[in-house]
Amino acid sequence: MARTQKITKYQVDQWKTTLEQMLEEGNFRQDGRPLSPAGIAERKQEIAMLRGLNTLRVGQVVDLDTVQPIDEGTNNAGS
Repeated sequence: MARTQKITKYQVDQWKTTLEQMLEEGNFRQDGRPLSPAGIAERKQEIAMLRGLNTLRVGQVVDLDTVQPIDEGTNNAGS
């Protein structure tokens, strides 16, 4: 049985705020110093993850292991 969770408004707001902040900072730390190449790669990965999370809606049920939406009442094994 997959671990599931219903998305809350707080989570959606938090993801949106974090994504906006990361995009605003670009390739710099909060203190204004430039990120290392490894830091830039990590930032890009986090931004990609947050963009994926921002496609989720409040009240949607997701599988916590894959962070994929689950259609309630249907079996997602085939999709």
